[in-house]
Amino acid sequence: MKPIATLASLGLLNVLAGCAEDAPAPEAAPAHEAASIPEVHSWHDEVIYHVMPRSFRDSNGDRHGDLNGFVEQLDYLEALGVTAILFTPLYASDFYHNYFPSDYEAIDPEYGTMEDYIAFVKAVHARDMKFIMDMETQYAPEGHPWLDDSLGNPASEYSDFIAYADDGNRLPEQFLIESGEPLTPYSVWPDKKLAIAHLDLNHPTVKQWMSDFFVYFVDPNGDGNFDDGVDGFRIDHIMDDLDHRGQFTNLYRGLWRPIFERSRSINPAVFVVGEQADWGSTGAEMVSESNADASFHFALHGAIGGNEGKYALFDADKIETAVTSSLDYAPGSPYVVNFIENHDTTRFATLAEGRDGPMRAAAVLNLFLPGVPAIYYGQEVGMTGRKMKDAGDSDGVDIPKREAFPWSSDIDTDGMAAWYVDSGPWWDQSLYHGSDVNKMTVVVQRADPGSLWNHYQELIAKRKSSEALRRGGFEREETDDDQVFAFRRTAGDDSVLVIVNLSNEPKTAMGQELDPWAYALVD
Repeated sequence: MKPIATLASLGLLNVLAGCAEDAPAPEAAPAHEAASIPEVHSWHDEVIYHVMPRSFRDSNGDRHGDLNGFVEQLDYLEALGVTAILFTPLYASDFYHNYFPSDYEAIDPEYGTMEDYIAFVKAVHARDMKFIMDMETQYAPEGHPWLDDSLGNPASEYSDFIAYADDGNRLPEQFLIESGEPLTPYSVWPDKKLAIAHLDLNHPTVKQWMSDFFVYFVDPNGDGNFDDGVDGFRIDHIMDDLDHRGQFTNLYRGLWRPIFERSRSINPAVFVVGEQADWGSTGAEMVSESNADASFHFALHGAIGGNEGKYALFDADKIETAVTSSLDYAPGSPYVVNFIENHDTTRFATLAEGRDGPMRAAAVLNLFLPGVPAIYYGQEVGMTGRKMKDAGDSDGVDIPKREAFPWSSDIDTDGMAAWYVDSGPWWDQSLYHGSDVNKMTVVVQRADPGSLWNHYQELIAKRKSSEALRRGGFEREETDDDQVFAFRRTAGDDSVLVIVNLSNEPKTAMGQELDPWAYALVD
């Protein structure tokens, strides 16, 4: 089969030789007994930095962030204190965000080459940091040979890969399109339309390809030395019934669990976080059924950030409920990933209307509540952005959440990854046309001891120094003031009381004098 042969040419055959498909799978750990899960590595000790690499750092002057540019800035991440890097996808795609790839098995040329990718992973590991790769392997758009060659051609060698509603391969099953419809293009930024087909996730050929694809990135050269392999995967849009169509079902156990278990049979430390498609769910079923390690803590995100006006910022009762609900299901998995913003959500600085105090308080909760904290690039300097309105129906409406990282307020400065410059409304409404961009720049923030960046650095350092803040339990403490949120975290002999003022007024609580939006740690 051509796709697997292509991966074999990159070194996959060495991997497959050591883990044949008919080899006995490792026995799965019990779903709800944390104590019985052998903890190869504790991700409670990690702080994840979530990045769309196209927007981070450009190394060659084409305005597109790339792998070599990222390597150049590992000193920056190390200084901030983050320990793990999560990328949005890297594979070649006609979509600026690189979901829906045109070639799964190639690194996007604007990011670099496969050799650049391997060098990047090795550089990350040389800093004792970890790398998580984003995977969305359920679709193929126009431009991908599996769809292009098999469309209307049942004899195509790729017919097994695409799900069709008819025998003549004229009606592919499509993303966001009802079954039985002809090829229907989806608007792609800036002025392109591409249809997106479903892979046939029921077909053994597709399942084998997906398993091999994941395995390749665990150990690219198959030598058992994982300095060139990923430390984990983020699974985008993971569902048991893909897109609720009743066509691809039982995917947690039938598709994803075997992939995760095979990956761990090669490297037992591989970490898997699934982005549950239902943001109203804790992800407990996904974790239990698929044997992923973690889900994203959307409930906590909403309780802190207000979910675009659905309820107020910093709803203390909802914060408590979010935390306790995650701990209720956590015996099936030790982890949830805490975040206050990501590539799909409104930037917290926008929700907070640019106010420094709420951004600082949100950072405390992001980093000190139970879970594995994730910081979205630019969050540490107060980058703003929300989905555009009145800008058409393409996926470009999300660009304001994914703008160039502010190394400088001058977009022409070397390294600035402003790939969307002069592109129309997406550029015209850029944060780089606002008056606040200068205060967001890295140079300004790092030079100011009282900056948001230095606040994040301080919080990360305190988290690293405290076992309780990394691994402890959670107990809310009463404060007699609903604008002061206090909780205790305890791990063994280490116990820390965290008190956060969630208001614009000075407060006195639990013997602590708190400035507006300030926090205190009490041993």
